[in-house]
Amino acid sequence: MKDRRWQDHIIFVVGLWLIVSPWSLGALGPDALPLGAAAWSFFFCGLVVAALGGLAYASRYVWEDRLDVLLGAWLISSPWILRFADHALLTWNAILSGLALMILAGWVLWRKHLTDL
Repeated sequence: MKDRRWQDHIIFVVGLWLIVSPWSLGALGPDALPLGAAAWSFFFCGLVVAALGGLAYASRYVWEDRLDVLLGAWLISSPWILRFADHALLTWNAILSGLALMILAGWVLWRKHLTDL
């Protein structure tokens, strides 16, 4: 799948952003104790997404993209599950990052489905 690679690059960058976003958006530090669950969620999702993006460079399979769709759904719902929806920056970060993952990984899955027909 020759045009799959550009989505994987962006997914990898989204993963890197998720890793650093708790520090960038103020979810970590002495004044951010109630936001610890959000910070850990962003950090661990970012690690997994970046690893999956890196694995997808060398893979012809789409299992990484299926996991990215699930992680995107988790990110979108996490502000309400982890109760940090009242923090606008973190909520929008979760929603936009989750949407990016779901759209990019979904695009790869859709293209793979079309080539398999």
